[in-house]
Amino acid sequence: MVKTLVLVRHGAPEATSDSGSDLDRRLTASGARALRVSYPRTFALLGDDAQPVVWSSPAVRALETADVVAAAAGVDDIEVHQSLYSQDVAAFLAELDAADALCVIAVGHAPFVDTLAGRFLGTCPAFGKGAALAIDLPEGFSGRGLLRWYVAGPEATSWEELAVVEHAVAGAVSELSAHADTFLAGPESAEALLEFRVSLRRVRSLLQFLSPWQAKKQNRRCEHVIKELQVASGRLRALDILAECVAGLVESGELGENSLLPMSCAKERSLECASLVTLMRKRHSAKDLSKIAAELGHHFRWKSRVSERGVTADDFRAHFDEQFNEVDEDLFGLDLTDGDAVYVARRDTKEMRYVAERLGEVLGPERAQMSEYLDEIQRELGALSDARGNRQLAEECAKSPRFRGVRADLGIVARDQAEVVSAITSGLRRREVEDHAAGEATAQDAEGDEEE
Repeated sequence: MVKTLVLVRHGAPEATSDSGSDLDRRLTASGARALRVSYPRTFALLGDDAQPVVWSSPAVRALETADVVAAAAGVDDIEVHQSLYSQDVAAFLAELDAADALCVIAVGHAPFVDTLAGRFLGTCPAFGKGAALAIDLPEGFSGRGLLRWYVAGPEATSWEELAVVEHAVAGAVSELSAHADTFLAGPESAEALLEFRVSLRRVRSLLQFLSPWQAKKQNRRCEHVIKELQVASGRLRALDILAECVAGLVESGELGENSLLPMSCAKERSLECASLVTLMRKRHSAKDLSKIAAELGHHFRWKSRVSERGVTADDFRAHFDEQFNEVDEDLFGLDLTDGDAVYVARRDTKEMRYVAERLGEVLGPERAQMSEYLDEIQRELGALSDARGNRQLAEECAKSPRFRGVRADLGIVARDQAEVVSAITSGLRRREVEDHAAGEATAQDAEGDEEE
């Protein structure tokens, strides 16, 4: 009966290993993904009755390739052969000659696989990373062979950007987990709350940006958990912002040194903090957050078409430009008196900033640098939103029995923040006019130069 030998060169590996040993070099994330996508089709060429065995070099990159081969070929076990790493032709041929299997799939390295193919065929195509070549051997493993099929190695570059994005998401969720633990360990810390909320927003911004490519169920489930935590912690953060404002007014003398408002704000924060922690425990929010952090960090799921074809940097950049242009259009002519519109503009600008920061390696330096411009805008809009929020929260607290003794001071806060809103609004409008005038002057100068 005709025997078959399939020679496979390992997939695209990392340049160096953490240990410095060549044996420990792994496949790159994009290299492994390329094999998982292409090998089911490649090894289906053997047919259903092949009953192959899989041999592998002991090098990690070869073993990882062999794992993908075995899964594609329906093989449970992998045999490790030192001859495939040491590139000992005589030893390998002796092992082949002693093998009982009718089909051997051998995963090794260049130039050894090229040498073996030449030994059986005389000439053969060059083995790129991940390439596979099947040889029929009518006289057994010791005779000459006939080329059955050859499949070039898959192009890993189509998946390289996915690996970079996955790494960025993993970094963001790792920070989120750390900040969540810090907050839950000391929820009385305003700084811990702020860092927790910022990390929530960063991860959610990435999820929203990546939604066209991420598996829909995973995206919705993860975003739902994060949104719940954002909403639940919103009032506590608002109280912290109000407390900062009150402390500033005490320091400036707008509020008396003996004002009881700081103490009232602290008590209100303590109540809200206890309510938030209780809610998180009741809803198992911390556990849910840990689950999605682990899932996004290790099992980010792309839509099937993305896993099969990959996504290019140009695809990500085009999506970023589209969203950036939408945000830019919304900012142009923004009604600064509309609190809801300002809040949305600030939120969208902040989200674009986080995406530019986190995905800068994919988006490129020009778009990554936009984060500074976006940060400046969201800070200005943030100051306006915070002042407007402080005024509204002060008016709301003044109606609560818990603030009965400090209503006059809350009135001072509300009036002060109304003035801040007016000042910021006037300043932003004035700068908009100045920028418009400067733009027209530049355009006129350009027209003059053209006429000359």
